[in-house]
Amino acid sequence: MRWMMIGLWFVSVAIQAQDLALQPVQVAPNVYAVVGDLAGQTYENDGLNNNLGFVVSDAGVLVINTGPSARVARALHAAIRKISAQPVKWVVNVNSQNHYWHGNGYFKSQGATILASKEAERVMREMGAQQLEANKALLKEKADGTVLTYPTELITDRRELKLGKTAVQLLHFGPAHTPGDLVVWLPQQKILFAGDIVYTERLLAVIPISNATGWIQAFDKLVALNPKMIVPGHGRPTAIEAARRDTRDYLSFLRAEAKRILDAGGSLQDAVEKVDQSRFRSLANFDLLALRNMNQVFQEVERDAF
Repeated sequence: MRWMMIGLWFVSVAIQAQDLALQPVQVAPNVYAVVGDLAGQTYENDGLNNNLGFVVSDAGVLVINTGPSARVARALHAAIRKISAQPVKWVVNVNSQNHYWHGNGYFKSQGATILASKEAERVMREMGAQQLEANKALLKEKADGTVLTYPTELITDRRELKLGKTAVQLLHFGPAHTPGDLVVWLPQQKILFAGDIVYTERLLAVIPISNATGWIQAFDKLVALNPKMIVPGHGRPTAIEAARRDTRDYLSFLRAEAKRILDAGGSLQDAVEKVDQSRFRSLANFDLLALRNMNQVFQEVERDAF
């Protein structure tokens, strides 16, 4: 009986270790998104609080983002295999944050070519080791097997891929949420994977490497493509109107309020404490991020003024 119990315990541990199933949603024929959690990265959500995606073609599969770990990458590949027997031949990392590229090693082992912008690759090399240590602390055994694996093909401004009959454009519009944000544009289907240039349903995060002015400009450039549907970096696939409301309007508001405070001789503390951001309170993570965002944007506006 004792040995039976030990055997059952090992089976239970094995099941728990493998118990990650991703559920892609079809956004167009042969185009899929995996929508991550709206909350922050946690052990419970496997650190997957961003969106992944993939495009199936007669020449192979293109994966958009590989997740924060080898475990998530394996689960993504398992989900792809339920839809197509085509091999994964290309991987695109839309930026340098851990949840967009730490699964690269798994897909490289499958023979995929990994692409990102030059600026994203630079930041990956600067911050990757720190990101991985943080992931290991957060995800514990769920980070096992994750190794830093950098892109092998780098993009400056744009690159077009031909996936058989399917055209894919990789576009870098300049610094935005991060210095190396890429968008993945499918001109035939008019579907745009916008990465973190677009957030919906949750408050965006302005981080120390963000550029709010460039972010607004990048947003306007992607809207000029006139996509039928946008797959944001965070939140469900959406139309331009919702993307504008939850992303551009908020960034423009922060910059305008920061400039108003600065022009009136106010301080960073005034901006953080006195600007009323409540019109955006319905977005997830508002209480966590709103004051931090104003802090970052005020400092940017102040730097630009001098």
